[in-house]
Order: sequence, then structure tokens, then C-alpha cells
Amino acid sequence: MVDSFADVIRALNAMKETGPLREYAIAGAMALVFWTEPIATFDVDVLVWLSKPKGSITTLDDLYDWAKTHAYPIEAEHIFVSGVPVQFLPSDNALADEAIATAVALDYEGESVRVVRPEYLIALYLEPSAKTSKRRERAAALVESPDIDQDLLEKVLARYNLAW
Repeated sequence: MVDSFADVIRALNAMKETGPLREYAIAGAMALVFWTEPIATFDVDVLVWLSKPKGSITTLDDLYDWAKTHAYPIEAEHIFVSGVPVQFLPSDNALADEAIATAVALDYEGESVRVVRPEYLIALYLEPSAKTSKRRERAAALVESPDIDQDLLEKVLARYNLAW
């Protein structure tokens, strides 16, 4: 999957330039690759702000339409880019909004990619709706990263009332 990750980044940047995304940030296990030891994953999770304003119901219709016109296969909740399943997760709360807003632009094989900062990945993993043993393990691995800003982490966790 890693060989095709640059294709995923190119598609995300194209969606931002010409399509249904206002902004995005790589989250989940693929984001861990940039901050700590990589782990096996099935798909690429992407937090997104959609171009159309949020209504009472958020739909990915514009995103799926864009994918169809660009010949990206769709299966269940995934859009496949060069064989890589990509899951788009519209921001649904202030923490996710902040994670997207503060994402870091990094380089991957010459492509600019926005990645959720490790402090926000930890917070996202500790949200009550996402708090599983697997995610707690990922959060614990991230805390060991030299890239962690402990002051920022403490502020984010306090702001969103999150704890280990």
C-alpha cells in the first residue's frame, strides 16, 4: 500500500483544488507512519472539511461523484485510489475541526501531504466514542514519540475533557 500512498496524496490534493474538499488531514494508522513506528492498516483514514457547508445531514455525495468522474472505484464507504482504500471522515466535532486546522504539511515522495499532529491523534484516540484498546495502544505509542509537544498535548486533552 505504501507504494501507492503518493497516488492517494495526489488525489487528495486534486480533490482540494478542483473538487469537493475544502481541506483534509491524514489520520488513523497512516498518520502514525509520520510520527512513530508504522503499523499494519487496511485503509487510509482522511479527516475532511467538505466544500459545501454542513447542513443538518452531511453527505459524501459530491465526493463520490468526483471519484466517479475521475474513474476511482467506490466500494462501501471507501474510494479506491491505485488499489488503496481511502475512507473519508467528515469532521463532526470541534476536536476534529482543530485536528484538521492544525495539521502539518509534510513531504512524502515529493508530494505535500497534510497529517494530523500526534497530539491531536492521541486526543482523537481518547475520545469516548473511539476509545478502544487498540486505539489506547496507539495513543500510548505516540506519547513516546520525540515529536510530541507535551504542553500542547496537555492543553488539548484538558480543553476536550479527555483522559487516559
